[in-house]
Amino acid sequence: MAQIKSLLGIGRRISLGLGITFGLLAPASADDRFAALESCELSAAGGRLTVQARCGSFEVPENPARPEGRQIELAYAVLPARGSRALPDPVFFLAGGPGQSAREAAPLMRSALRHINRSRDLVFLDQRGTGGSNSLDCEFDYMSDMLEMDFQTINHRLRECKQEWDADVRYYTTEIAALDLETMRERYGFEQINLVGGSYGTRMAQVYLRRFPDRVRSMVIDGVVPTRLRLGSEHGIKLDQTLYRLFDACADDRACAAAFPELTSAFEVLVSHYSNNGQALSVTHPRTGQAVDITFNRDFLASGLRFLAYAPQTQMMIPYLVHEAAITGDPSRLASQALMVTEQMGDMIAIGLNFAVGCAEDWPSWPRDLDQSHTLLGNSMLEFYDTVCDWWPRAEVPDDFNQPFDTGTPTLILSGEFDPVTPPEYGDEAAEQFANSRHLVARGQGHIVSTQACMSRIVTEFIDRLELDALDTDCMDSLGPEPFFINLLGPSP
Repeated sequence: MAQIKSLLGIGRRISLGLGITFGLLAPASADDRFAALESCELSAAGGRLTVQARCGSFEVPENPARPEGRQIELAYAVLPARGSRALPDPVFFLAGGPGQSAREAAPLMRSALRHINRSRDLVFLDQRGTGGSNSLDCEFDYMSDMLEMDFQTINHRLRECKQEWDADVRYYTTEIAALDLETMRERYGFEQINLVGGSYGTRMAQVYLRRFPDRVRSMVIDGVVPTRLRLGSEHGIKLDQTLYRLFDACADDRACAAAFPELTSAFEVLVSHYSNNGQALSVTHPRTGQAVDITFNRDFLASGLRFLAYAPQTQMMIPYLVHEAAITGDPSRLASQALMVTEQMGDMIAIGLNFAVGCAEDWPSWPRDLDQSHTLLGNSMLEFYDTVCDWWPRAEVPDDFNQPFDTGTPTLILSGEFDPVTPPEYGDEAAEQFANSRHLVARGQGHIVSTQACMSRIVTEFIDRLELDALDTDCMDSLGPEPFFINLLGPSP
């Protein structure tokens, strides 16, 4: 691990040298500070959401231990504070995945952080390997490959993509990306920054905080990846947990219970049937409108329900889709909805970065004694990582990577009650680790809750005042699940 510590030290010296130069040049006015950047329009959700920003890029060494070696370009965007002068501590948004582009998330997060943006700049740096930062992107057929969990085909395609990338994937880890973040901070001479991370972005926030504690004024982690967690290692258990919580919520809802009696039994019948049988289906592709042939089996069922369980809007369709598939024997509608959300999520992720991070940081110490064969997902995540990480070039991580730590930094922790991947108990872990923290659980919500208007206001108040105990959380009393879909017309009135 001495080599890793040396690398981190070199990275700090590199960014420090850049920071001295940029810090001296950085003007006090927010408008002047970003005057050299180009005006740009960022879009998300297929162009339905857009935001005007200022965009730029800068170079960093791909291997921080060789500052004179190969350079890669990192892309970033800034939404300058709307006031005449910005407060000196901007908000850095850290995207999820691993593999999501922060800039592509900017239109959505601009809405969530709009009140903060009155007085603080919002900074969106594409992590190396994502978006405009030498993306490790690889195209798949999400119908036949991802949903059917065809790991061999995906593995073959990843090998092809690796040959196409102009990158040494060993240097695309969270630790090294944290050095890039520090370079970005020093580029503009910010003394301190506020971190807002979602999902995997919470790991990035914690890694940066560990390495550069004096530079973090506050941290908001939404959908927490605990420090000790090997990301993906508990997905089977947590998905089942959320599905059964949803079924219980349906049983407690008069309209849902009447429409879908014995929903848990119907689900278990589906799992049992498709564990031993595959069903040939022809379904309408939700994006192209063309008929496509699939084999619906347990893997497809697991993948489909997993991605439908992320958001409260699609969670509330699950009872209807499960009931219909069990009663009619036709899972076509479930398959079509699963394809829609899977493609949307897949389009946002540079899957190469997912494995650059996972194979280095999670797979080597994966808890292999944790048998999840009894769950819907089973041990598929381990099988997937075993297939790819067996040959994937990977870097070592520091010895303390999964060790708990605390810096005393004010930390707001957010969770969704029905989050299938980073559930509230993960937030509880983080709250125990970080003494100066508060954990809020949004009732009825799924994965990532800071985009809700109520939670957005709480985040704004926290960053403005840093008073955890005094936060006004009354609006959370009005939060709850979306109404269940009872039929094709949607929720009952």
